[in-house]
Amino acid sequence: MQVTTRVNYGQSVDISGLAGAVSLAGSGRGVWAVEGGNWQMAAGLINISDVELHLHEEIDSISYLGAYYELNSTKGNAYSCEVTVVATPLDESSIQFSPPVSVPARQLQHTHATFVRGLVNPVYFGVKAASEIPELVATIEDPRLPFTSISILKCYNETDMTYKVFSRQAMTDALLDSIFSVRKETVRINWGAYPHYKAPEKFAPFILDGKHLYYVNAFENAASTMETSAVAAENIARLILSRFFGKDSSCPSDTKRTSCSSAEASRSDA
Repeated sequence: MQVTTRVNYGQSVDISGLAGAVSLAGSGRGVWAVEGGNWQMAAGLINISDVELHLHEEIDSISYLGAYYELNSTKGNAYSCEVTVVATPLDESSIQFSPPVSVPARQLQHTHATFVRGLVNPVYFGVKAASEIPELVATIEDPRLPFTSISILKCYNETDMTYKVFSRQAMTDALLDSIFSVRKETVRINWGAYPHYKAPEKFAPFILDGKHLYYVNAFENAASTMETSAVAAENIARLILSRFFGKDSSCPSDTKRTSCSSAEASRSDA
């Protein structure tokens, strides 16, 4: 159980129950992925949604001006929207709201993802050959262990592979050189991957201002996955249909009004 929660959430078994159950679900059979990368799910939805997408442009501020919201970006652009959906965690965001909004303090669990192309060092793992090392090496909660997991992402041949390393701290070159006997290429990503779970959880509101400023990521206090985020996004869409358009949220709508999503605020490059 501990290995599973560490790999999936970077945390031990003292996380909240639902997050732990979701973590277990992700370790069993029946887990699938989109061939070519799960990013295609988001790309496909954007392509069929008839939206104007602004990548590599962060939102600096969101102001409610009575009849609409004004979103100001880092590129100096201003967007006027009748409905605004915040689809990025506010915990480490610098977005300024006017009037201010209130969300409970929440710490994000940072995961350092290090991608290495090369070959693991069998001596580090106490074996004679790299072929004896499993495709996934997962660890228990022990401060002496420098990584959470190491797994093979792609195998080119017996001496050339791409590995994914999860850790709570940045992996130094010296440490990587001891873990890998060959290291051709290294890519490091430090990201606020999910909330640091601690029961009882305090949830932010899905409606931030009592009007039409919505917050998808409030759901992440329960569990943080692509699937649960999709459920949260659908519920936000249903709220907009019922509260703004006055329509039955179970029925499709072809009504077009001005709506903005600040998902690009901090995750545009994800």
